[in-house]
Amino acid sequence: MNTLLQWFVTSSVLILAVLALRRLLGGRISPRVKYALWAVVLLRLLVPFQIPMPNLPTAADLTPEPTSLTQTTIPILPSSYSMEEVEAGQAPNLYLNDQGQVHTANSTGTVKPSADGQRAVFSLVWLSPAQLLLGLWGAGAVLLAVVLLGSNLRFYAKLRRRRAPLDLDDCPLPVYTVESLPSPCLFGLFRPCIYLTPQLTLDSPTRAHVLAHELTHYRQKDHIWSALRCLALALHWYNPLVWLAVYLSKRDGELSCDAGAVKALGDEERIPYGRTLVSLVAQRSLYPGDLLSCSTSMSEGKGGIQERIAQLVKHPKAKKTALAAAVVLLALAAVFTFGGSQNQPEDVSQDGDTSYWDQVQSAQSIQYSPPLYSSAAFPDAIADADLLEEAKTLLSQAKAPDSSMLDADWTEPIFSAATISLVNPDNSMSRYYLCTLDGRDYLVTPAQLNAEKYTPVAVFSQDAGVVESALAALAQQQSERNAAVSSEDASSSTPVTAHMVDQAQRLQNLEPDQIQSVYGGPYQKDSDLANSILTTLKEEANNLIPTPEPQLYDLYSLWEVYLQVDEENFWELSAGTVPSIVAVRIDQDTIYFQAPKLYDLIRQWWTPPENAITVTTPAVLQTMDQVLSEEKVTLQNSSDDPTVDSPAQLTALQRLATFDNQTDGSTVNIYGYDFGFALDNLSNISWTGDAWVDGQMLYHPDSTYHHLITVEQNGKVAQYVTTTTDFPLDPESYASHTQSQLSLGEYAALLLGLKG
Repeated sequence: MNTLLQWFVTSSVLILAVLALRRLLGGRISPRVKYALWAVVLLRLLVPFQIPMPNLPTAADLTPEPTSLTQTTIPILPSSYSMEEVEAGQAPNLYLNDQGQVHTANSTGTVKPSADGQRAVFSLVWLSPAQLLLGLWGAGAVLLAVVLLGSNLRFYAKLRRRRAPLDLDDCPLPVYTVESLPSPCLFGLFRPCIYLTPQLTLDSPTRAHVLAHELTHYRQKDHIWSALRCLALALHWYNPLVWLAVYLSKRDGELSCDAGAVKALGDEERIPYGRTLVSLVAQRSLYPGDLLSCSTSMSEGKGGIQERIAQLVKHPKAKKTALAAAVVLLALAAVFTFGGSQNQPEDVSQDGDTSYWDQVQSAQSIQYSPPLYSSAAFPDAIADADLLEEAKTLLSQAKAPDSSMLDADWTEPIFSAATISLVNPDNSMSRYYLCTLDGRDYLVTPAQLNAEKYTPVAVFSQDAGVVESALAALAQQQSERNAAVSSEDASSSTPVTAHMVDQAQRLQNLEPDQIQSVYGGPYQKDSDLANSILTTLKEEANNLIPTPEPQLYDLYSLWEVYLQVDEENFWELSAGTVPSIVAVRIDQDTIYFQAPKLYDLIRQWWTPPENAITVTTPAVLQTMDQVLSEEKVTLQNSSDDPTVDSPAQLTALQRLATFDNQTDGSTVNIYGYDFGFALDNLSNISWTGDAWVDGQMLYHPDSTYHHLITVEQNGKVAQYVTTTTDFPLDPESYASHTQSQLSLGEYAALLLGLKG
């Protein structure tokens, strides 16, 4: 895109320079020199590249940077889905992986966040405005080239059908007469011929003038220049200055040809030649004198003929000083427009901008936050000396990125990025996105959604995901150490500050229409509950309390509800095992309220809906009891999960698909289910993987989709199998997430081990 912009700017500047020279020097240079000026313009129009010229200002420096045209992308035939639809498997092209990140099915197409950051937009093709403009330019160039080619081929076909040869021994080119030809012309790129009107069949002074004119066109190679002018017009169809340049160069070519013809005929033929021009003023036709024609025409409209007659009558004398001035000025204009700066983008080096590495070394603590839509959470910053030193060593291993990455499209990687927050000595915070592009992990700034431009500041040499996994492990260790602090100390607190009061006042002044959306949690909720949360938040925001300590995850952060304020900012409401206490995170501040109503609403947001269990068949429910017993044993045998004494409780059970077994008349059913465990002490839980707790205080070991597949006959379950996947096994989701040759029914039968 930058090359096309430079081509446009430099060509326009050179055309304006030639127009100024024509105006300034006027009749003080010969018509042939005036015509030759356009050769430099033609070369500029056909050659898009710049010649490197160090330390010299050039027209290329006037080219604006197309940053805004390359940093954004536009989806072609997009599909938009809310995060709730993606989580529920209602987005046919998308799914959530184990880390809660949005991915495209079958690795086809691309998904990016919407402008408000709350919807996932899928499209097979994303194009930047620059790519769209390049496509428009290319389409216009091809279209005009086809029109030019077609116009000249039709004109050539007309000439061949109607032409009759005229034998002239003293003419070096073939000569033909053509019926209905408006004006004599020279036509033909590789085998040029002269075409005359029938009136010029007989020998006459007029015919001699016409032949002298067209042969001068041939000696000037105007049949070649005309074709090149048409090519330049196709390449620069969007530039009105190029159309003007083509028009004026054709007129200057005719003036030059008149001067050459008179020189060949002799000065005594100047006035008779002028009479010939006047006699040839005819009705203007598209053939052959139009801009789209590659022919040379002797006749023009009345305005052009008048200028040519005036030149013949005045017979201006060219001045050597004017010629020298024209050459010098044109040379300067050529250097200015053909030259290009040698300045290259400077590399961002570790030895240059060291702000990131300085921030790492001076950080008081380091906060690792998983991607926004991940169910994993690490609320505790890495602050213990040994863990902090490991994190600093890990982050300091990054190197400066290659300069080529400065213009990369970071939109999609940002959508699934983790966040690294460095707490500086002055308690300010430097935040970076940790995201993956082309198999490498990069740190990118600014760490906010829908920024106008993202800039990579560091790249890690390790394979993608290694750095994030190591940081997650350090954050997990920090959380485990903090969890060792007894929750009995939760009554201790830090005082309420004036700043906390100001933040609480913002909540009291909240109006529901200020919030774009409310989201969070595994269940899809209706708008009434969202409105109730907003209303209650406003009511109870005056019950500000001191910040309690310690701020352990299970105490205040089991359940989160997010309020999207604008495209870049959101507020987080959270609650935990301490009754009636709600934490609200605004900007970088977290304040606490005694808010029993809001606390209950947040728990309700995370509570399974009443219609989560829709299956009532006794045989299926009995089978589910067996499955839940097996799930308990599986959890107890896992070293990473807590000790479980209570049975698993069913929280969701719905039939997703059913198929008839033609072999024995039974039916194969696929059910989706979920379950949780009631635990006495959540503080001892290791929050690894995708474990979470619902609003009923039931512990869910993971967030994958659990399925029960049964063979049912005569009201009984004859056979069953369980399986987990990253998406629900309903027909629509199965079709959009797999490329298997097996249908969903065949896949279910395969898992069951059925024949036929």
